[in-house]
Amino acid sequence: MNLKVRDLPNFICIGSQRAGTTWLHNCLDEHPEVFVPAEKELHFFDRFYDTGLASYTERFMLTQRGSAKTWGELTPNYYQEPQALERIKRDIPDVKIIYILRQPAERAFSQYQLYSQGQFSGMSFEEVIANKEFVTDLSMQGKHLQRLYSLFDSSQVLVLFYDELSQSPETFLKKVFAFLQVDPDFMPSTLNKRINRVVLPDLQARLAKWKLTWVIELVKASPIAEWVKEVAHKKSDKLGKSAFPNALSGRFDEDIKLIEQILDIDLNHWR
Repeated sequence: MNLKVRDLPNFICIGSQRAGTTWLHNCLDEHPEVFVPAEKELHFFDRFYDTGLASYTERFMLTQRGSAKTWGELTPNYYQEPQALERIKRDIPDVKIIYILRQPAERAFSQYQLYSQGQFSGMSFEEVIANKEFVTDLSMQGKHLQRLYSLFDSSQVLVLFYDELSQSPETFLKKVFAFLQVDPDFMPSTLNKRINRVVLPDLQARLAKWKLTWVIELVKASPIAEWVKEVAHKKSDKLGKSAFPNALSGRFDEDIKLIEQILDIDLNHWR
């Protein structure tokens, strides 16, 4: 078998942003039959494609993945990048795709919270919605789902909902494991851990760019981590969640309808 083909991932989680992909990465990392690179969000198909497939397959080589039955990655930017999905289809046509959907207004507000101390500093949620179109575009998951199904057979795609992750993480995870054809009864220690909100995202992004993600892990493992989380949570509680129904009233109705049509389900509780 060609080395590049053998070492390409069996699965990719493409999104959505702010829909539990970090939690899922941690759970998959614990499963003895699954290999994911330590670095979440490789961004190969959207940012680093020019480096070539050889550099990508190095992340999944036998020396890296050991005895794992399946291996893959999670980059929640891929779903919004048509070119990324087209590249995945061309290079790994049989890959399994995981796509997590989240109630669009909640997803948008979660992103606002994420960047409230960075690029959205000093802006209300309504101001962000009015001036930062990409925030609402990332919540238009119906159009992204439609594009996904135009490229991949439905048997290759697992669509999940953040609602279920929040309410029944064990059931959610069993679906993922079954889809990947690994032991569905394995339950990782991270199963019921709080899904951490990212603190100081701009700083974290810079550290990742400079290959200094170990600094983030060092802080997480230190006593200061709980203090940082507490400050961040207090900050987010003051961001005015009550504003988002008015700011987004009716904006996602057509996109929600599209998801309902594609998946043949009722999402009236999302409206």
